[in-house]
Amino acid sequence: MWDKHRTTVEMATEAVNDPDVVAFIPDPKSRSGKSSRFIGFSPTADRVLVVIVVGHEDRQYGANCWPANLTDQRTYLERNDQ
Repeated sequence: MWDKHRTTVEMATEAVNDPDVVAFIPDPKSRSGKSSRFIGFSPTADRVLVVIVVGHEDRQYGANCWPANLTDQRTYLERNDQ
């Protein structure tokens, strides 16, 4: 993930474990319908990240992670401003 998105597994874990995380289960943008999307804050990255998690054989695996775009940042802020 680092080479393409400048994110690490640690950052992705922080974002998924953010108490204010916004979760989309399943991910509405998934083509397969098998992934979940989490939008959360990573203190290490000091920004909101999007994390894609895929289930396989009753286990969850982080598939990808990238800095949230403006739309995802707004979703995170609006869901936590209630």
